[in-house]
Amino acid sequence: MRKMAKITLLTVTLLSATAAFGGAEEGKEMFDEAKCMECHNSEDFKASKKVKDFHQLEARVDACQRNSDAGWFDEDTHDVATYLNKAHYHLKK
Repeated sequence: MRKMAKITLLTVTLLSATAAFGGAEEGKEMFDEAKCMECHNSEDFKASKKVKDFHQLEARVDACQRNSDAGWFDEDTHDVATYLNKAHYHLKK
C-alpha cells in the first residue's frame, strides 16, 4: 500500500511539473512543422506593444493556427505559445 502511494505521488508530481513548464519543446516542434516562418520573420516575435500578457500571446497563436488550418488542439496552441514566450516574449504566465 505504501509503495503504491509513493508511485502515485511521484506520478502526480511529474505530471504537475510537465504542466507547469508547458511544452516549449513540443511547441517548437509544432511551430517548425507548421512552417510558421514562411509567414513570419524574427522581427514579428520581438516583445511589442501588441502583446501584453501570455493570454494575448496564446490568443494570437490560436488565431494564426486557425488562419493557416494547422489543426492544432488547444494544448498544441498552448505549447507553441509557451515556446514563443520562452524564446522571444518572456511574459509572465
